[in-house]
Amino acid sequence: MRLLTFCAALLVCAPMAGAQGRPRDSHPRPGIDAPGVQRGGGRRALLEQQFRVRGEQLVRDRLGLNDDHMRRMREVNGRISGQRNALMNQERDVRLSLRDEMAKGNGADQGKVAQLMTQARQLQQQRFALQQDEQQQLSQFLTPVQVAQYYGLQAQIRERLREMRMQQGESAGTAIP
Repeated sequence: MRLLTFCAALLVCAPMAGAQGRPRDSHPRPGIDAPGVQRGGGRRALLEQQFRVRGEQLVRDRLGLNDDHMRRMREVNGRISGQRNALMNQERDVRLSLRDEMAKGNGADQGKVAQLMTQARQLQQQRFALQQDEQQQLSQFLTPVQVAQYYGLQAQIRERLREMRMQQGESAGTAIP
């Protein structure tokens, strides 16, 4: 069951996972982040493909989806994930900038903090609007119960990924946020 949850995580959350842990000034690292470049040869690509297939099967089984539903879900995910990742990266950058400014204590620039707070609120609103758009697109071919189940499954997967990152961080001697 844990393997299936992990597989679904790759299907649903893979685009988000790569963006969250990356430092804000980093660039893709060949063999690690770069699309189409596999670290460890073809074995990693094969494992990722197997996880995607198992993850799709988990989503299909849990939601009772047919081939057409899965195709349409992939299309929605493809359209939404890029936008979601861009918003998450922008939000992270704003949070880091705000943290840096607040670290100055009494020397923090009031105007800059106000501008960053406004920007954070606007990005949250954009993320909410994107979620509404995604829900509307999913509702064109899923029932309300299936949409709710899908979001519940996504939440479980994100939580499991968070737990796995924490475990990896503890085993390496550092916590991963």
